[in-house]
Amino acid sequence: MLHPWLWWARLRRRALLPFRRLGPLEPLIDQLAPGSSFVDVGAMWAVNGRVAFRAEEKGATTVTALDVSAPTDEYNDEHRRRGSNVRFVLGDLHDDRVRTEAGPHDVVWCSGVLYHCPDPVHTLRCLREITKQTLVLISATIPEMPGRSAPAVFFPGLGESERRAYDRAFTATSGIRTPRLGLTTPFDHEQHYGNWWWGLTPSAISAMLEHAGFEVTRTVGDGFHTRFIARAI
Repeated sequence: MLHPWLWWARLRRRALLPFRRLGPLEPLIDQLAPGSSFVDVGAMWAVNGRVAFRAEEKGATTVTALDVSAPTDEYNDEHRRRGSNVRFVLGDLHDDRVRTEAGPHDVVWCSGVLYHCPDPVHTLRCLREITKQTLVLISATIPEMPGRSAPAVFFPGLGESERRAYDRAFTATSGIRTPRLGLTTPFDHEQHYGNWWWGLTPSAISAMLEHAGFEVTRTVGDGFHTRFIARAI
């Protein structure tokens, strides 16, 4: 039943897409940044600090970019061009020292990270530790499964044909054909966070957020990508 279920979810997303677009991220940054301290967790991959720079531009009091990867040339060039005060913290969010160095922020932005983490509940608890007010969490997701509450799929436990079925669904719905390590290609333990570990439904992530000390105030999704706004409690 795996392939028909994903096929139907893809078809449904295509039909609803004109009514349920996630929309641009800039208005949300513009709304949350003014007068707030702001940290972007996972600030480098494919964005090169763009979220952090936008928050600074729109009036955040202090801005931190945190990533397990070193700053890219694009980030460094833009930082110099702007004369930016964005602070970069290099390290793993799950490391106590890194969270201490980053410090708490009013707004925590985390996009494209959760499904790359082997223990997503622990990741959310680490995010809660540095969140004073609001968390914006954006993640690839899988569609809800009829008759199941808060389901999730552990990708390393699937056979190749099952993994590739998910890969095809993500490609068809996103239009992004970049290989996904652990789905398009075999899981590689040496790459760790580079792998896609989890297929998480929106209800599973919502339950995890509540377990980690957040109250979800808004969810916007299109079936295969979901944005969560959560309040620290």
